[in-house]
Amino acid sequence: MTGNEKTRTVGLPYVDNAKAILITLAINICVVFLFFWPDGVTYSGVILDSLICAVTTTIISMWIVYPKLKRMQTRGEIPTQVPESSLMQRLPQSPIILGVVYAITFAILVIGLNAVILWFFGMQNMSFVPWAVYKLIYTTVLSVKIVEFCIFRYVQPDFANADHDENTEPKEEVFDTPVKNPLPEISVFKEMFGSVTGNIAMNIIIGSALGGVTVLADSSVIIYPTTVEGIPITGLVFGLITAILVTNGVVTAINAAIIASGPAILEGASIDKRFSWMPKGKVSLIFLMSICLMLFSAVALYAIMTLMGISIMNFYQFTIFITIYATLISKSLSYLLVRRCMQPDYIQYTLKKAKLLQ
Repeated sequence: MTGNEKTRTVGLPYVDNAKAILITLAINICVVFLFFWPDGVTYSGVILDSLICAVTTTIISMWIVYPKLKRMQTRGEIPTQVPESSLMQRLPQSPIILGVVYAITFAILVIGLNAVILWFFGMQNMSFVPWAVYKLIYTTVLSVKIVEFCIFRYVQPDFANADHDENTEPKEEVFDTPVKNPLPEISVFKEMFGSVTGNIAMNIIIGSALGGVTVLADSSVIIYPTTVEGIPITGLVFGLITAILVTNGVVTAINAAIIASGPAILEGASIDKRFSWMPKGKVSLIFLMSICLMLFSAVALYAIMTLMGISIMNFYQFTIFITIYATLISKSLSYLLVRRCMQPDYIQYTLKKAKLLQ
């Protein structure tokens, strides 16, 4: 690269997939109002809609992702440092055929998941508002995952190195979004199992403290069901525990990464006022996150149960319910903390504490 040339930053539509999500949500909002207003949806209607949603979401995602990756491939701009997958490379490169494969695969997954959720919580039908909210939530998650899998297929070497314009001079690229492997690993299932068992233990402990669990004289245990009236207290306790554990874990890991990188990490850091206002000290950050997450969880858990028309949940239903909630809220909190800890002022603060910066 000559002195007059500049390193370009190329963004992959991997996390910044707002266009695909917004188009998908807009179409699904129209579908909800067109076919389910004002009576809501039945169990069979959810199954049919899941199939339609998976197909339309795949079409939209492929329509947005493939042309951009194809242009990048022609210019030789697809990153080379990506996780390689033999499974992905066995899939077709044609966007139409790959779209069919993805549509069928995700349709089976979405139909199965929605069927199990409705059956598990005993919901044979949903009124319009709960259905609209539920539909938008799972459609958003589905859109994110399908875009990830579309990207992951087309950054594999068999596609990235094919049909390359040989007259194109190599470019020094800096990709502002890393390519990750969306395929689940064994460790993911271990974490999910650990999360479920951890929540069971936590529910018993919290229930013992709040009166939801009673130990009889013969050492037998009675676990009372969770009611919508009592869920705000559970939300407060759960929010506190989650905030402390997640914040401490994320901050500790990022601090170690900052110290290992040294002052050089400041070169790529930029200020984002949406996150830079938060405190820098671990204790004060834990305190802020605890207050926010406690209040949010108390309101959110109550709102979800009320919206879904669930007035009472047995122990197993609550365990699955709180595990799903914990997974979603922990990822959101982790994202927020990572963005905070990568702000220049926080990096300088951490380096100074480690005596790596004057």
